[in-house]
Amino acid sequence: MSNAGFVEIAFIQRTHGIKGELQLNWLTNSELNPSELESVFIEIDGIPVPFFIEEVKSFSGEKVIIKLDEVDTIEQATNLVSHPVLIPLNQMPDEELGLEDLVGYKVCDSANKQLGTITAYEDFGYNAIFTIKLPTNKEILIPATDAFIVEYDEKHKTIKMQFPEGLLNDLLEL
Repeated sequence: MSNAGFVEIAFIQRTHGIKGELQLNWLTNSELNPSELESVFIEIDGIPVPFFIEEVKSFSGEKVIIKLDEVDTIEQATNLVSHPVLIPLNQMPDEELGLEDLVGYKVCDSANKQLGTITAYEDFGYNAIFTIKLPTNKEILIPATDAFIVEYDEKHKTIKMQFPEGLLNDLLEL
């Protein structure tokens, strides 16, 4: 999809009933609740077309039954099947950054000394790690855990971390 400023939240899976209702396959895991939306955009021929929501009939995690204004027949609803459902990006609820979102952030220690840049995140189930590239081009692996993160700055893409005593010194000496 190439519609800047929009995010795809669902696609129309099929019609539901004979009065123009649609069954959507809900794609987003965010806190976005379809019952709280007044309108959506449906991508038709690459163009987001606005539709007001008349009613959200049911919502069960992945499936939503919805009735749109001015879609009153099964024929009108059938024409919308398989189309993406969008909302403006600014209507998405703010979500916290996940550890995987920190790749590319510059890392500082608790004394605000810049250590390097997170170049990779890997999750091995119970153990997740960051790869940090130091200014010397050396790479170190550190545990990726919220417990080490003191603060982060999304705007400047920096993260301040506090490590257990001795961990950082041991890693830098290797």
